[in-house]
Amino acid sequence: MTENPADYLMLAAGLRKEYPDGRVRALNGVTLGVREAENLAITGPSGCGKSTLLNVLGALDRPDGGEVYFRGEALSTRRDLDRFRARQIGFVFQSFFLLPSLTSRENVQVPMFEGDFPSARARAKKADELLELVGMAKRANHRPVQLSVGERQRVAIARALANDPVLLLADEPTGNLDSDNAAHVLDLLTSFQRDRGLAMVIVTHSPDVANRADRVVKMKDGTVVEEHATPAEPAAARA
Repeated sequence: MTENPADYLMLAAGLRKEYPDGRVRALNGVTLGVREAENLAITGPSGCGKSTLLNVLGALDRPDGGEVYFRGEALSTRRDLDRFRARQIGFVFQSFFLLPSLTSRENVQVPMFEGDFPSARARAKKADELLELVGMAKRANHRPVQLSVGERQRVAIARALANDPVLLLADEPTGNLDSDNAAHVLDLLTSFQRDRGLAMVIVTHSPDVANRADRVVKMKDGTVVEEHATPAEPAAARA
């Protein structure tokens, strides 16, 4: 390994991951660093390993080889991965994964049970604040079936921010949305990433999404084949 884990918020070093039949490698020696407050997009064709890489970075799956480091510490040495994941990483998925029996407010609170909230009242207060930020305060008592797909994704974004993570991992967060909702969700994600100084890794097929990132990594057949920085966004466009 030539990269120094201490130089990155998160570093994937030589990751390998095989599908269960052992004939196809989803990840084939991937090394990728994510710096503090960086907005990183991962692109590539379907089946190239993008989502597998995101799941390994988020400690949702274990690699068959290689290591993931978070602020210099190997994740394989941690005994509290569930708590680490809930406190340090926020997830936004294409399919939302909201619990159907819970209201928006209750869904946002789910990660908080691994956080530092002294009471149910504190959890509810934080959930309401986050729902307000994503424009869903008036839908706090609605269950997912009562929400549009765009509204569900906004609730999912609020849930991802529940424990004030330092890293957001987003897997095709606009993939199920129409163009207007996709633009709104992308605006929310990029504004939260920038304003809160978060690192964000976003898997996408969309050039519009990728162009919002600081850096774009392209994958093919389980490897990183290309990466480049995106042009700086004009100040007027950010205003």
